[in-house]
Amino acid sequence: MFMGKTYRQILKQLYGMQRFGIRPALAPTVKFLRVLGDPHKKLRCFHVAGTNGKGSTTAMIAASLEAAGYKTGAYYSPHVSDFRERFLVNGRFIPRKEIFETLQWMGKAYDAALKENLAPRYLTFFEWSTALAFCLFERAGVDAAVLETGMGGRFDATNAARPEVSVITNISLEHTAILGSSAAEIAAEKAGIIKTGRPVVCGCTDPAAKEVIAAAARRKRSPAFFLGRDFTVTPRGVFTAGGGTRLRLAPAMRGAFQLGNAALAAQALLAQKRFTVTPEQIECGVAAAQLPGRFEVARRNGKTVIYDVAHNPAAMRELARNLRANGIRKCVFLLGILDDKNYAAMLKELKPAAEAVYCIKPDAARGLDAGVLAAAARAMGIKAAAGAPPRSLPSVLCVTGSFTTVEAGKKLFARQAGRAHYIGRPPGREGQ
Repeated sequence: MFMGKTYRQILKQLYGMQRFGIRPALAPTVKFLRVLGDPHKKLRCFHVAGTNGKGSTTAMIAASLEAAGYKTGAYYSPHVSDFRERFLVNGRFIPRKEIFETLQWMGKAYDAALKENLAPRYLTFFEWSTALAFCLFERAGVDAAVLETGMGGRFDATNAARPEVSVITNISLEHTAILGSSAAEIAAEKAGIIKTGRPVVCGCTDPAAKEVIAAAARRKRSPAFFLGRDFTVTPRGVFTAGGGTRLRLAPAMRGAFQLGNAALAAQALLAQKRFTVTPEQIECGVAAAQLPGRFEVARRNGKTVIYDVAHNPAAMRELARNLRANGIRKCVFLLGILDDKNYAAMLKELKPAAEAVYCIKPDAARGLDAGVLAAAARAMGIKAAAGAPPRSLPSVLCVTGSFTTVEAGKKLFARQAGRAHYIGRPPGREGQ
């Protein structure tokens, strides 16, 4: 399966699996995991789905578990600058050598099973990556694994796990061709991560979506906790839950919306019974958790560069609010969007803050043509051009629109491309 003799070669082969696209089916992953010895069944997990905020919530849960003394794995997708961002153990990269050797072993197991008709005919990039996460975390002997879904929930490869608690951050219209054209339909897909008898924590506000999730929880006899009903958080970070639990949440990641993600992480930890995590340890984890591209601010030659992975209208709305909250009324944007996104609605959210917009095509199969994006921006009255901004950076540049756009921006402007802080500290030097 994997013939590469180096880490880079084997990773190139893995990326070749992207040609298979996205598969809304869980059975192939389950079948492959059986070939690998069902590593997912040996892990105690937390599972996080939702339209926005999945990664941040995952990071806060993982950091809190680590603060409580547990060896913790966290699985994210996609990554910004380095494939190893997807698999962190106690906030650190797994060495390249270990990833290389694990992929080699997985490839040999797959080839042998395929000959016996015991493996799927093909696997997508995300199915391989998710199986790799389960194998890496099992081999690392983690006490807990926190898993971020890739898309949806019901058919997501991560849904092979049986979590201690499920989290659904929010619901908005995205990936409608696959997940459904209404909030209720999308909620039904994300509610597919709810497991019988296991708690679910939800942060969505759409009434139809909330009812779908509540109904799914009732069918599964799963305790359901809704933000605003069963637990709350104030603009100053005062978290209150049933039983009188009160916390002071101060997320390291910027943005008022991060308080909601922090509240979901806190409630998820309080709702589960497997791990002992004190209120103080939750507060510590929330205050430590960081991820690249979440309103990440860098300084370069006296200029400010902001990296934000906002990639849909709801996330762009929060980005615009965050800019205002940080005293930025106008800035220049480096913008790249995937072609299945509602880019007109995204531009509308950015327009009040846009001094100018430079458009690029994300380095992805679904990248929207830069000329099309620039033309759409100009039609709205935004000063826009296709191509990267000039070498002389504006006083404030915001790089946004997709994960791959942030990656491109880091390569163009950041002094330390690919070096970001995770879970309160930079990844260790091992394997770099």
